[in-house]
Amino acid sequence: MNNNHNNEETVDLYSYSNPKNKGKSKRQIIRRTVNIAASIVLTISILLTVVMGAGIWVMGQRINDDSDQEEGEFEKLTYSSDSKVSYILVTGVDPQETLTDIIIVACIDHEKNTLNFLQIPRDTYIGDDVPTKKVNAVHGNPRKGEAKINALRRRLSSYFGIPLDHYVKFTIKGFSNVIDALGGVTVNIETPNANGIDIMNPFTKKHERIGPGVVTLTGPQAVGFVRKRTGVKDGYVKGDIDRIESQREVYVALAKKLQSMSTSQMVSIAKNCYSEIATDMSIGQILGYAGEVKEIPMESMGIYAVPGQFETYNGLSMWSPHKDEYIEIFNTYFNPYGVPITTDDIQMIELHKRLGHSTKDSEVNQGGALSNVKK
Repeated sequence: MNNNHNNEETVDLYSYSNPKNKGKSKRQIIRRTVNIAASIVLTISILLTVVMGAGIWVMGQRINDDSDQEEGEFEKLTYSSDSKVSYILVTGVDPQETLTDIIIVACIDHEKNTLNFLQIPRDTYIGDDVPTKKVNAVHGNPRKGEAKINALRRRLSSYFGIPLDHYVKFTIKGFSNVIDALGGVTVNIETPNANGIDIMNPFTKKHERIGPGVVTLTGPQAVGFVRKRTGVKDGYVKGDIDRIESQREVYVALAKKLQSMSTSQMVSIAKNCYSEIATDMSIGQILGYAGEVKEIPMESMGIYAVPGQFETYNGLSMWSPHKDEYIEIFNTYFNPYGVPITTDDIQMIELHKRLGHSTKDSEVNQGGALSNVKK
């Protein structure tokens, strides 16, 4: 697949449908584009689901999509070296565009027809040169003249060894709109608390309890559920990691629901959420990816988290990654055509070892195929 790294290139809707159909006639492409236009919501909504755990997000407005412009000389961005695989950074920022509360990398294997997501905990220790030492502060602390989104892309590439072909940002309003347009999304809330779990409506700031058991969530409730990360009595004892694991429940439910929808329903929902997205991709590029993702079965979609353990550093709770385990995950699910990476290829810092602590078993459920994932 052509990743189209040149942002100045304009890709026409009809000339860029499914990336695998370059040899087809214009009539065939136009006909297929009608179906792809409907399926765009699949990609948008899947990505939207996993990134909407942010505590505070841009409310009701689209993030500027020209935020990757720079003044000065910086390291080149790292792109995929093989056209058969594409990597898309999906992230969200607070209203000041300082903190990236959620960071996800989607890896699309065009040859093997698979899609894998890598969840990067926002509290991951990134180094002492960042004010909070955490990866979620990289975006808000670029060098002079450097674009915030590119500062994050460069750091993720060097720290995790991930090439990033494109980026996407979402708003909390878009997520809520999609869920409501779908008529809600049904999840099974597992908690030791007989009264369910406490969530907060992001728009009214009011709290309510939902569950336990099978519950159909409205848009605001779904936002409250995927952003929740506290409440020992509710079974949330791992903070940001609990939130990452809970998001998978909504992720799977939403993906299944979208796959069973009619074309007209999908078109309607796509209109409701596209205005809440900022990206360096054109409509044509998004349609191309969406058309391809539509054909990937649930069994070929997976979600994985950066393995690690909690550590306290300078009074702050940090996610200390496990380098060897991460390398194994990356080479297995996110590096299908490149030379396998080693510890020498990435700048990942194992904070627990720096502090003189032993490596514990990873404290995050590692995930797997969407068809099998449970919290």
